[in-house]
Amino acid sequence: MADTAPAVLVIGAGMYVAGRGAGTDGTVLPTLMQAQARGAIGEIMVAATTRDSVEMLQGKLAELNTRLGTQVQVRGYPTGGERDPSAYQRALEELPRPACAIVVVPDHLHASITADVIRAGVHPLVVKPLTPTVREAQELINLAEAGDIYGAVEFHKRHDESNLLLRQALADGRLGTPCYVTVEYSQRRMIWGVFGSWVKKTNIFQYLGVHYVDLIHFLTGARPLRVLATGQPHDPELGEGPDFDAIQAMVEWEDPRSKRPFISTIVTSWVDPDSTSAFSDQKITVVGTQGRYQADQKHRGVQMVTQQQGGVDDVNPYFCQTYVGADDNLGVHGYGPASINQFLADVRDLTSGRRQRRELVGKRPSFQDALASTAVVEAVNYSLSVGGEWVTV
Repeated sequence: MADTAPAVLVIGAGMYVAGRGAGTDGTVLPTLMQAQARGAIGEIMVAATTRDSVEMLQGKLAELNTRLGTQVQVRGYPTGGERDPSAYQRALEELPRPACAIVVVPDHLHASITADVIRAGVHPLVVKPLTPTVREAQELINLAEAGDIYGAVEFHKRHDESNLLLRQALADGRLGTPCYVTVEYSQRRMIWGVFGSWVKKTNIFQYLGVHYVDLIHFLTGARPLRVLATGQPHDPELGEGPDFDAIQAMVEWEDPRSKRPFISTIVTSWVDPDSTSAFSDQKITVVGTQGRYQADQKHRGVQMVTQQQGGVDDVNPYFCQTYVGADDNLGVHGYGPASINQFLADVRDLTSGRRQRRELVGKRPSFQDALASTAVVEAVNYSLSVGGEWVTV
C-alpha cells in the first residue's frame, strides 16, 4: 500500500489543543501544523461543541501561521449554529481516508466518543486517562480488536528524556530492586476553572496523577496490586470547584523481576497560586536497593524574568516550546509534540503496511498498556468514596 499522509481529526478545541483559557499556544494544534508543513499528515479537521470554540481556534491558527511562516488551513465543525455536541460525527463522515483522530474531550466522554471513532474505522489517540473505568477501557479494546484499529493514549511523559534516563538506570540494574517511588505534582488553581461545568466529573489524581501511574508502569513493567487514597475536600472560600483540592494515593506494585512489592506515593493538588513561577510543579524520586534517582521536573535550570510577564517564569524548555532550532528553522519542539508525532508515524506505518497493529502493543501507550493506569484510577476513586480503605486492583 502506498505511503499516504493521513488526514487528522481533532475532537475538542480547548486548552491542550490551542491553549484556550491558559494563554498558551496549546500543544496539539502547533504540532499538527508543523507535521502538515513537513508533509507528514494531510488535511486537518477540528470538531468542537460550539461555533465560538471553532472561531477561537481559527484565531489561534492565524496567529501561529504568521509566527511559523506556514499557510495551514483547518476545517472546523460545527459549520453553523450555536451548539452541536454531535459535530464530530459529521466530521468523521467527511474525514478523508486514511485517517486518524486525536480525542481531547472531558474524561467522562472518552468512552462514547472514542467508540464512535473506532466504529468509523479511524485510529484514535486519546488524552489521558483512557477512561475512568476498566469496563469502559476493555470495551474500547474489544471494539478496536474487532475492527483492527490501533488505539493509543497520549502519555507524553514517556518521551521526557529525564524519565527515559531513569528507565535505563532501572533496566541496567544500577538502582537495584525498587523499594519506593514518591511523586509530587501540582498545578495552578486556574486549571480547574478552565474545566468549567465538568470539573466535578474528574479529580486531580485522575487528571494529573494518572500520568505518573502510567510512567511507573512504563519504567518498571510492574503490575499494580492495591491502592489506598485520601483527599482534602475543596475549600469553598476558593469558589465553586472540584470535590478535592488535593489527593494522596499509595499504590502497591509487584516488581516483575524480583516478584517483590514496592510502594509508590503520588501526591497531587491543583491549589498552587496562579502567581507561581511555573504551570506545573513536579518531582519524582525512585529509591532502589542499590541507588536513588531524583528529578525535579519544574526546576530545569532555565528561568526567565521579563517586564511583559511581570514576574518570574521557571521555563520547562523540554515540554512544548516554539523556537528557531540549530537548522535555522522556526519549529515546535519538546516531548509533548514528540508523543503526538510518534502516534502519527505509527499510523503512517500501519496504513502503509510497514507495521502490524499487534507489534505496537507493549511498545507504545496502547489501549492495552493503558489498562494498568485506568485500573489504578478506578481504584483510587473507589478508595476515596469509602473513606480511604485499601482497594484491590
